[in-house]
Amino acid sequence: MKHILPLVLATCFTFLHLSAALGQGKITGKLQDATTKQPVGFATAALLAGADSSIVASALVNADGSFTLAPVAVGRYHLKVSFVGYATRVVPNIQVTAAKPAVDLGVVTFRSASQQLRAVEVVGQRAQVEYALDRRVYNVGQDLSTVGGTAVDVMQNVPSVTVDQEGTVSMRGTSNITILIDGKPSALSGLGLDQIPASTIERVEVITNPSSKYDPSGTGGVLNIILKKEKQRGLNGTASANASWGDRYNTSLNLNYRFGKLNLFSSYDFRQDLRKGRGNQFRTNMFTTEAGRDTTSFQEQESTNTNRRGNHNVRFGADYQLPHNQSITGAVLYRYGYRENSGFTNYRFLEENRNLNSTSARTTVGDETSNLFEYTLGYRKTFDRPGRELTADAVFNLEEEKGADDFRQSYFNPEGVALAGRNSWQKNNVLEKEREFSLQVDYVHPFSEKGKWEAGYRSTFERNDADVQATDQDNETGLFVNSLGRTNHFIYDEWVHAVYGNYGNALHKFSYQLGARLEQTNLVINQVTQEQRNKPGYLNLFPSLFLTYDFSEEQKIQTSYSRRIDRPGTRQLNPFLDISDSLNLRQGNPALNPEFIDSYEANYLHFWDHASATVGVFYRKMTDVVQSIRTPFVNENGQNATLSTYANIASGTSYGLEVTGSADLTSWWRVNANASGFNYKIDATEQGLATNSRFSWTSRLNSNFSLPYKTEVQLSLNYRSPTVTLQGERSSFFTTSLSARKEILGGKGNIILRVQDLFNTMRFDSYTFIEGELEERSRYKPQSQLVYVGFSFRFGGTNGPREERRENEGELPGGPEREGGQY
Repeated sequence: MKHILPLVLATCFTFLHLSAALGQGKITGKLQDATTKQPVGFATAALLAGADSSIVASALVNADGSFTLAPVAVGRYHLKVSFVGYATRVVPNIQVTAAKPAVDLGVVTFRSASQQLRAVEVVGQRAQVEYALDRRVYNVGQDLSTVGGTAVDVMQNVPSVTVDQEGTVSMRGTSNITILIDGKPSALSGLGLDQIPASTIERVEVITNPSSKYDPSGTGGVLNIILKKEKQRGLNGTASANASWGDRYNTSLNLNYRFGKLNLFSSYDFRQDLRKGRGNQFRTNMFTTEAGRDTTSFQEQESTNTNRRGNHNVRFGADYQLPHNQSITGAVLYRYGYRENSGFTNYRFLEENRNLNSTSARTTVGDETSNLFEYTLGYRKTFDRPGRELTADAVFNLEEEKGADDFRQSYFNPEGVALAGRNSWQKNNVLEKEREFSLQVDYVHPFSEKGKWEAGYRSTFERNDADVQATDQDNETGLFVNSLGRTNHFIYDEWVHAVYGNYGNALHKFSYQLGARLEQTNLVINQVTQEQRNKPGYLNLFPSLFLTYDFSEEQKIQTSYSRRIDRPGTRQLNPFLDISDSLNLRQGNPALNPEFIDSYEANYLHFWDHASATVGVFYRKMTDVVQSIRTPFVNENGQNATLSTYANIASGTSYGLEVTGSADLTSWWRVNANASGFNYKIDATEQGLATNSRFSWTSRLNSNFSLPYKTEVQLSLNYRSPTVTLQGERSSFFTTSLSARKEILGGKGNIILRVQDLFNTMRFDSYTFIEGELEERSRYKPQSQLVYVGFSFRFGGTNGPREERRENEGELPGGPEREGGQY
């Protein structure tokens, strides 16, 4: 790998000497009503790149129906025309060549949306997975397996992404990734992906090696979740409801009203989810007695848990078109969430000869409520030159969470008689306050067909205030007293100021982009209870380089380099001792340093008429890697327990190969697949710990079938091989989902059936080994086999005569990229 990547980079650099300019072209045509044969004027015509459906050019159709899209480079495109009262028309596979730079499409017919659906010709369907040179785009609307689910279910099918049993998202073996909402940080992503309904997501962009334009936080790359937007005039909306057995259901209502220069949007989502799980664990404790004899003891553990979670999300907002191609958008989000959980764990403690020494029973009960407000304000200005724009966004959110947890544990001898004085009863009362503000300004200036420079500034402030009041029951008096070892007040402040610049251009078939980002980070880590206050700060430069060569419109190769950072989160830094499981304690480490990574990547893309494929190789070098460390100890009751915390280990490397492809096998059968194999190595010899490495791989396959009577069926398979940790490994898992959707009510309604984990195979096993101290095997089986039944309905229309609508249409900037209300 060390020799391959420099060779690829050097090869690409040789094309800098190729200086022949790309040909200039244009695409013309005339829009006509399919029934009346009359011209259709004032519609929107957009030219989309054949590779990734990005907008290349757009124009407003003239009153006589004629349109011209120029300038257009040599390549393959799709034409998309849309107008109120008409069904959107897509003309695929338009070829512009050096020999024929001007393409005349002639008459393009346009059918009224009021005509019967059986009379509408379907000319194209958006692919479930689309490819751009720096990202993969996963279109959620084409995925039936996510209906009724959350963003976690969406991520299960996104290329390069895996999700573990706790909902943690990883890319190519690392969970240190940045999650954005509509290209910006948002409180929604901080709430957890299981709190975002899948029905609100339009697509997910996977950016494995981001440029300097993006926040370098997250060593694994960027996931950009794009929420749905409505651009039709008048009142439009969608309503949906989904339910499954066991008190699981969700509903949503999204409304959008666009008139003149003003657009109003609102949404309401409600979700309640009840999940149960069970687990077991067997631990071998190896230790030396006071007499100096090596011996062992054993611990068996069986547990069950129930978790009920729910939330109400309400969002209101508006955007307004100002003069001179300007627009402003404001929105307010309110979220109320609640959590109720209970668990029971039974322990059996065995002596060296496997005879029963004692048992213990532990019950856990907890609840939490949260209130979140988020305010967003955005400004956008476009210019006459296509692609030139200025944007500014400000986001402020404030969240407060109140929770209480109750832990009771009893001990018994081998005969089941309670052991006097050993019982414990502990309580936690938690108040968490989070506040975050961000301001971002970006400017993009194209100076030629493929040349542009861009620059921006971003400033963020984040405060996390966690106040935990912990008490223990005194066994003699029965009163609850303050627990000095568990009560903790922790405040974390983070300021990050950044400026960036990127410059890109093309020479014949070769293109490049150079960029750099300079960031100043200032922290205040305040352990109020311990009266300890630290104020670290650091200045870092994050360069990036992208080199691309187009063999043809159908074949491309790209190499890239970027440097990234992962700052420890508050849960990793907070020294509060989590006693949810008294024999498996957890605690943060306020002395953690950020983790840095140098990322190299090369991708080859090939497109055919009905298929596409991407092959990529990557290499990452990590320093100061943050890992969870488990340490065995004997607690105050003489029991063998473990403490898990976090530490910076010396270094790590990851390299691998990834293949992604999609194909239309027939007119009714589409498939897309992704496979990624990588070797992840952790070297902690400087800390006196072992070095661990393992080859791992993930794969997924989605197969979609279009059946008669407007019915679609999707089969999804997902596999992840065993993965390595610093002190062991996690097992593989395999899951299958089957979904079906039937259109009703003239295409406005859908009935959905989804079976999650069809064969009930999802489970998570783990193995931990600390030489001479501990060996442990555990298994957790979530309640994953579920059946969802759902219904969705889309409504909307336009008001006023056609000529009035045409006049109002001209008040908005031309082109389909103008901002609309966000669901």
